[in-house]
Amino acid sequence: MTVKGKNIISYNNVCVRYLLMQQIGKSFPDICNIMTLRYDPSKQIKLVKDINYESIKNRTRPYPSFKEIETHLREVIRNSILELNPTSISLALSSGVDSNLILSLTRDLFPNMEINAITVSFDEFTEAKTSKKIAESNSSNFHEVIVDNPLHNLPYLISISREPRWNLYTYYFINKAKHFSNIIFTGDGGDELFGGYSFRYKKFLDNYYYRLNWKDRVRLYLDCHERDWVPDQHHMFGTTLQFDWEHIYSLFRTYFDNDLVPLDQVFMADYYGKLMYDFVPTHKKLLDHFNLNGIAPLLDSTIIDMSFKMPPSAKYNYSKNIGKIPLKKIISQTANNNIAQNKLGFSLDLKSLWNNVGKEIVTSNLDKGRVFEDKIINRSFYFKSLKRIEDTMDVRYISKLLQILSLEIWYKMFVTFETKSKDVL
Repeated sequence: MTVKGKNIISYNNVCVRYLLMQQIGKSFPDICNIMTLRYDPSKQIKLVKDINYESIKNRTRPYPSFKEIETHLREVIRNSILELNPTSISLALSSGVDSNLILSLTRDLFPNMEINAITVSFDEFTEAKTSKKIAESNSSNFHEVIVDNPLHNLPYLISISREPRWNLYTYYFINKAKHFSNIIFTGDGGDELFGGYSFRYKKFLDNYYYRLNWKDRVRLYLDCHERDWVPDQHHMFGTTLQFDWEHIYSLFRTYFDNDLVPLDQVFMADYYGKLMYDFVPTHKKLLDHFNLNGIAPLLDSTIIDMSFKMPPSAKYNYSKNIGKIPLKKIISQTANNNIAQNKLGFSLDLKSLWNNVGKEIVTSNLDKGRVFEDKIINRSFYFKSLKRIEDTMDVRYISKLLQILSLEIWYKMFVTFETKSKDVL
């Protein structure tokens, strides 16, 4: 209600709380989905192309070769730069295959282009030295962004993403890139399209057998995403929300209730999961916020088609547990091959984060959290998780409490309007 121009709301009022939760249901992401999967696949997002199930099932030889993939990647990079005609570009660089590949091809195509390669480090155990070698071997300027406290400006990042998430690493590349160019190249899509999650594929295949029904396959798939949920996930939610594992399983049914081979099912679920509903839309929000052109050559529609026309065995070797075979073949042909073979993408040490700043930030913001007061999250789950972390330093629960922290900030920013984007942690 409003009295003399002032908003006066009692959040203990049951009717008001009901209206707030109605607002969440209609205007915001499904909290149960995003707090379990780290993204919400119930939204209607079409930022990447649809994949034709029949084309996968009926793929025929000859399959696309790594040379054909390289040729088209070169075309995408060349056409993008010629169209935008920049004097310099930025590139998000790790020590892994994808960004190294894009940098190498770009430098080969444009030997005189100024390229600013940007890497992000969260602690002392980084691969920045390797990234620097990659940049220098490709005659590129190297910039390392050191982030001591990735939670410091979390309210600002959540105000951009408009979702309760904390792993918004792309911000640090983009924020640095804007100083050099309005164009940033990335290696986005390489993992999902060309089999980069070898550590998950092996676990999935080791525990797979063909008599599994679709629901068992979904359970197995989710079990390979251990960082996203915890065993007692169903105890996390309060009475305001209704969590149901059957609902979560149903979101993946179309990818596993079919006669595709197991890894094709996994690749489909990855493509229509984290890529479509997490990485791509989150990156787009950040790019749009800073008015930058983001170019991800590996997400070109023709490259996507090529990747799904290849059988899983052409992308992932189960016996050697090696993925991204076509991309590694391309990069092996270049003179500047400094990639870290075991690179798993941009990440941080959750134990170090927790000990350095995480525990203090989480407890100071959540001990009297609004999400507990309004029965969105179960307070007892929170305190049990703190105890578990104290006893075992289980990184899954550290990740989960960081998720709850992001939910608290999001809720107080978009629902109760108690937090502002300029607030810092």
